[in-house]
Amino acid sequence: MRVAALTFALALSLGAASSGAAVPGDRLAALDHGTITVHARASEPANPNIFGTVALDAGVTAYGARWRRVSAADQHDARVKALAATAVGSGADALTRLTMVHTAVGGRIRWKRDLDTYRVSDYWAQAGETLTRGEGDGEDIAILKMQVLKAAGFSSRDIYLSVGRDQLRGADTLLLVRIGSDFYALDDRSPMPVRALGGGRFRPVITLGRDNAWVHGRRMVARAAGR
Repeated sequence: MRVAALTFALALSLGAASSGAAVPGDRLAALDHGTITVHARASEPANPNIFGTVALDAGVTAYGARWRRVSAADQHDARVKALAATAVGSGADALTRLTMVHTAVGGRIRWKRDLDTYRVSDYWAQAGETLTRGEGDGEDIAILKMQVLKAAGFSSRDIYLSVGRDQLRGADTLLLVRIGSDFYALDDRSPMPVRALGGGRFRPVITLGRDNAWVHGRRMVARAAGR
């Protein structure tokens, strides 16, 4: 006999879900035979079950203040609007416009680690700072793309920032955009947005969205004792 077990990359108590206690964000969660179902309000971002993971509400996280600071800044910067202008006036479908923004920002910003740019190991630059310097690391580039996408008309509820680990780069951050039922990753090393499917090289740990945060785990199959 095999049973489904859900393991998570970060320590997360599931006691609230199994006992019927309140779940962060006023969501209703049910635990039934190893399957967790989260019912969210229609206006909320969809759970980012990306790269073969399962995403569960994380509540308040250490990244919350950083996320709020960079999310609120520079969407209306003239340089951000200029990068968004081609996509806005193209009349193209959402995926094509997403690709246009990805390409425009990629051609403008050079990847460089925070330690060399800001003399600290980890700094989340606002979009305007990254444009001024013309360089930034993974999260800096992702944050700039986020603001350009919002200026291009993409809804903030469909844009996510995922913090995790890349098998080659180490600690890394990717921007994710939801189009329909699909999530696309905007990796600064790829010329095109890629669907966030399967295992992949990037392993998400925590993902941030509009007023939400999620931790990621994977469904594992375990043998029952004595079988």
